[in-house]
This record gives sequence, C-alpha cells and structure tokens, in this order.
Amino acid sequence: MKPQFWLCEGTLQRSLRCPLQRLGGPLILAIALTLGTAPQALAQALPPAVRFPFLADPLQDDLLDPLLPRPTVSRPPSPLELYALEQALDQLALEAEALAGAGELEQARDIWRREIRLRRLLGVEPELAAINRVGQWLRDSTATQDLQLYAVRLDEIRADLVLPEDRERLERLAETYVVLGAIDAAADIRRDLADAARLADNTADYRRQLEILAALRSEWFYFPAAAEAYGELVALNQVEANPDDERRYLTLEAENLEQAQDFAGAIALQQRLLTLYQSDESLWPEIAPLQQRVAQNYLALGDVATAARQFQVAYTNAIDLEQFEIAANAINDLANVYKSLGRWADVGYLYEQLLVVAQQSHSAFTMMAAYDELGQVHEQLGATPSALAAYREGLVLARVLGTRQAYFEAQIARLTKDAT
Repeated sequence: MKPQFWLCEGTLQRSLRCPLQRLGGPLILAIALTLGTAPQALAQALPPAVRFPFLADPLQDDLLDPLLPRPTVSRPPSPLELYALEQALDQLALEAEALAGAGELEQARDIWRREIRLRRLLGVEPELAAINRVGQWLRDSTATQDLQLYAVRLDEIRADLVLPEDRERLERLAETYVVLGAIDAAADIRRDLADAARLADNTADYRRQLEILAALRSEWFYFPAAAEAYGELVALNQVEANPDDERRYLTLEAENLEQAQDFAGAIALQQRLLTLYQSDESLWPEIAPLQQRVAQNYLALGDVATAARQFQVAYTNAIDLEQFEIAANAINDLANVYKSLGRWADVGYLYEQLLVVAQQSHSAFTMMAAYDELGQVHEQLGATPSALAAYREGLVLARVLGTRQAYFEAQIARLTKDAT
C-alpha cells in the first residue's frame, strides 16, 4: 500500500495527524589565509625587502647566484647549463625538505625561496611544480608571508596567460593557488574557465568547472558564492535532465544557503526536492529527514507555528516508514518548540510518544532520556507523584545501562523529601 505523505498538521491530536495534503511543488565567517583578492594589494602588503629581491630576474642580479653559469659574453643559459641548474636545484630541494622535516623550517624557507626563484629560468611548468610542492609544506606552518610571496609570483605568471590557448596552464595555476590558500584567485580562474567552456559550447567542461568552483567556495566558507554556482548547475541540469544530478545540486545549493543563513531560499529549494522525492518510490525514505530540516529552517526564521507543523509532518512520515531515529529527533525538536511556548501538556504527550518510538526501536537510552524529560514536565505541571513515577522508571533503565544512576536517585530523593 502506498504510504500517505503529510504536508501540514493542525492542532496537536492524539494521532499527530491532520487531513491529508499531497506534497507540492552573516554570522559564518570565511576562514582563510589573508591573501588579498587583488594582486596589487597583495604585493603591496609584502615588505619591499622581501618582494623585490624575489620577483627580480635572477640573471640581472649584481652578484649572480653561485648555481648560475657565468658566460664571458651576455647570452641566455645554454640547454646544458639549464640541465646542470635543474640537477642542482633538485638537490637543493632535497636539502630544504630534510631541514623542514628536522624542524628547521626557517632555514628551509630560505632555501625554498632561492630554489623557486631560480626555477623560473627552467620554464613556467617547473616553477609551478616547485611552488605547489613547497606550498604543501608551508600550509602546515605559519609561513603566511612565503605563501603570499609565491601567490604574487603566480599573479605575474597569470597576467601573461590568455584563454583558450592557455587553458591547461590556467588549470594548473588554479590548483596551485588553492595550495597557497589564495582562494579568490583560484575561484576567479575557475569562473573564467567555466565562462570560456560555456561560450565554446563545451557543456561537459562547463559543468566540471562549475562543480570545482562550487566545491572550492563551499570548502572555504564562501557559502553564498557556492550556492550561486550550484544554482547554475541546477539550471544547466534542466537542459540535460538528469534526475540524480538535479537532486544532488539542489541539495548542495540548499545546504550552502542554510550556511549563509538564507533560510527562506533553502526552504524553497527543499520544497522542490520534496516534490522530486515523492515522485520516486525509492526516495521516500529521504522525505521525513528533509521535512525535519525544513522545520528547523522555519524555526531559524522565527516562524514557530510553521516549524511546529513541519516537525509533526516529519514525525508522521517517519513513523509510516518505520524511521524511528528520525521520528525521535522530530519529537524532541517539536517538544523543544512547545517548551518555548509553555505548552507543557503537549510536551508531556510528546515524550509519551517518544517512549513508544523508543520501544519500537529498542533504544533503552532514548527511553531513559524520555522518562527524565517526562519527570521534568510533570514537575512543571505540579504532578509530583507522576514525576516520581517517571524518575523511578528512568532509574530502572539507568541501572541496567550502568549510567546516570546518581542523577535519578537524587531526583527521587529530592521529590520524596519535598513530599514529606
């Protein structure tokens, strides 16, 4: 028999049901390294004594590095000289890693700066590889200035790259920016790559770039930007019509809107998801957990009445599908709502229902917690004998489980003393 899914509830009834209605259609702060979004601002934040020597052409130094060739006439290094330089720099890298592994990070940082500066003579790819490798070490330390310095060098490299010719190199550059913690720069490149793919009608790469961009923004706590990217993926999927992707993107967009505290926007997406879940029998188990989340979002908006109805809905649908843990969570959430409203009789009834759910799921811990809550509710209502009975039942379970015995004994002793 097809389960009946509920959308709304009226006043609290003994069955927790109401007339059937079918399913229908900035406190979070970004935690990131202090790498500016503008290359010029980032460069200016570095001391000139650090910035200028590193960014200068190594071949123009007054005193050439000992690893560089010294030809008698002015000329670029020969292939053989560059090969010798590469071998020397590889050895230098090993020396730096050994120092870092031994805890001598300051010495290692000095060697890495020298190595990376000289690597540029070998070409962009070797230089990027070196920055990526060193960045992995530095991210685990407090070497923020070094990370900024290498990010500024990446900015210089990026300035010479254009799309679509340098697409692959820009991909690698974006990956290296992430290693350095320069997330805005990495995201800007991903956006450029996505736009270029869209203009070229390369739907697969457009989707891939958006997915990378959305995940990057979400992982680094830029939740509104992540939600925007996932919204683009939802729109793209409407053209390709892949139900699995549609549900996944809607879920991720809603989660990021929740993190951004756009609860109304999240609810709108979740209602769309509920419609999709009901249309596929294999997805019915997803309905009650999502309805509970919708209820929590209404609560965050201050719409207590709608939140309470939605918690009732989640409970009812969870019971229908024997999702007892979800049902218990919905009951606890609804009980907390009613506590805030001072509706103690309804709170008591809910904890009685929680006992039933706990018995069905064979959860002794949940039963013990429910008896504790019932005891407190009965005390609020002035029903001392009922409170004592609840605490005694809780004590029986506490002894079986080997926990909270002293708590229940203290509650019983207190009420027994008050009654005499």
